[in-house]
Amino acid sequence: MTDPYLFDGQSPDDHVAACPECTAAIALLDRPDPALAPPARLRETMLSLARRRREPAPPEVMAVAVPYATQVALMDELLTELSTPQWDAPVVKHGTVRAMVEHLAANDARVAQFMGVRAREAPVHRRWRDQAGELLERVSGGAHALLGVDMALAGTGPARGSLRQAMVQRTFETWTHADDIRAALGRPRGDPPADAHVRQIVEFGLAMLPRAMKGPRRHVSATFVLTGPGGGSWTVPLAEPSERVAVLLSAEAVGFCRLVAGRAPEFAYAAEGDPGLARDLVAAAATLGCD
Repeated sequence: MTDPYLFDGQSPDDHVAACPECTAAIALLDRPDPALAPPARLRETMLSLARRRREPAPPEVMAVAVPYATQVALMDELLTELSTPQWDAPVVKHGTVRAMVEHLAANDARVAQFMGVRAREAPVHRRWRDQAGELLERVSGGAHALLGVDMALAGTGPARGSLRQAMVQRTFETWTHADDIRAALGRPRGDPPADAHVRQIVEFGLAMLPRAMKGPRRHVSATFVLTGPGGGSWTVPLAEPSERVAVLLSAEAVGFCRLVAGRAPEFAYAAEGDPGLARDLVAAAATLGCD
């Protein structure tokens, strides 16, 4: 750009001094003022054009797609930072970080295949990420009626639930394994999911809990009072008909999620009522993870 023939034989400085267009362009580049605000209606115009091409997903779909998308983005960022040796860092439940991501991709594939996503050969990070992206596209573009369709869930034992529950499980497992990777690298845990997303995971675990109980069915209910982000109060019938509330169990909501993931060997809780039932509930909850 500095060759003299580009400026009709003039030096660059002489050309700029005599050229109003170049002078104005350089003034804009050197301008210290902040960027101009876009026109007031630009955002709505762009959103309107986007909606014409594709309708926004219904709120029921967004409620399960956004939490999963959030955890996928965080996991992808974490995996992108890994050095080659870190992919081979030891992980307690799966051998190495690489093997754990393979495991996560395989569990995601249950839902992805249900939604018509075809598996592709690629390195594990890219294969997991592309599959997660296509799954999100299919779920976000599908009718909310699909959320109630029954399908197989991930886990060591046979379990079934709705597509809605499967998506919450995908959010849950992605968050859990991201923290597994941080632990393998000697890093602190990441922030827990947003409060509403923690609440979804709590409700997923509580819905699965009665089926995980060992021994004869007890026709009673258990009340869970979970505190902190995502907390609340739930009364769970352990079998129908449920005659009475036999135990009230209090704990922290994020801690309960980690218990369900099998990542809380020292789960702190308080119980009122039947202490044996409380112990059975905690033991059963700890078996609900996807490992």
